[in-house]
Amino acid sequence: MRSATGVDVRELEVSVAGRPLLQGVDLQVPHGRRVALLGASGSGKSLTVLALLGLLGQQLDVQGSLRVAGRELPWRQAPGRRPGMAAVFQDSQAALNPVVRLDRQLLPAVARRRRISAAAAVRVMAELLHEVGFEDPERILGAHPSQLSGGQRQRVCLALAMAASPDLLVADEPTTALDMISQRHVVEALRRCTGPGRGGLLFVTHDLSVAADLCDDVVVLERGRVVEAGPVQQVVGSPQAPFIAALVDAARAGLLPAPAPLGAAPLGVAS
Repeated sequence: MRSATGVDVRELEVSVAGRPLLQGVDLQVPHGRRVALLGASGSGKSLTVLALLGLLGQQLDVQGSLRVAGRELPWRQAPGRRPGMAAVFQDSQAALNPVVRLDRQLLPAVARRRRISAAAAVRVMAELLHEVGFEDPERILGAHPSQLSGGQRQRVCLALAMAASPDLLVADEPTTALDMISQRHVVEALRRCTGPGRGGLLFVTHDLSVAADLCDDVVVLERGRVVEAGPVQQVVGSPQAPFIAALVDAARAGLLPAPAPLGAAPLGVAS
């Protein structure tokens, strides 16, 4: 049974040679909630993600508290060894070997993570691929990554991440490089894989429209500090942080897509 506490970061501080990069960052992702980590380039989003995943370089000093499912964890951990967490990054092409069929890449990883047989791994991966929107998972497993679109590769990476049944899925700019239709497919896959009754989601983005469409809560970073946090309706409806206020004003002026209405009916997902 999952812990209701999810992931709790308190007073995260990251510095290099005494120069602060992150200062006093608090971030909570309760079980079943979707939280957007929003900020401009250079705001500290990537550093926060690397700290969460235990991937900060040795030259960086890190302080603060990290609890996952009620358990205190160290900030530094071997790659891929952070219990309770899985991640999907922006560059799906770099995450998959382009010359190796997907079944040969994915199935051994699923078998190891779940400690199941090769035959069981096929069934599990097919179910996960179906959950992220593929109507023909067998065809996808038999394909090379180069035969898939960027959005399809991103959903394959999401399915693999969900094989770990994480308490927290970290999605770091997963829709940035995608066209609008592929972006919608990935967002709907994230919606199905996280939320009530499932693990939490930390959705890292600079896109207010996508964050408002998908997430329950928003945490805004500027220059390594949290400058605003709260329910997405509150933050979008009455923004206090200048970065968010500028995005909302631009949307109202028609310069950027307006945040999608909360609770909007999801579009159908094709393979």
